[in-house]
Amino acid sequence: MENPIVRKNLMTRAGYSPYCGNIDCRTMPRTTFNGEQFRCICCGWVSQFPDNFMKEYKEEWKIK
Repeated sequence: MENPIVRKNLMTRAGYSPYCGNIDCRTMPRTTFNGEQFRCICCGWVSQFPDNFMKEYKEEWKIK
């Protein structure tokens, strides 16, 4: 399960993105939003936030 602090930051801090969640990633950078989930540019890891949370996230930040 994703960290509740990360969820709070995603909903309250414009432009926030979580770190890569792959413990084997060599650099664990911040991820980028791909329109559906957050993706690591280094290793390709993709977050797995529930659809209902991502819908709320996109509504909060007016992302289509």
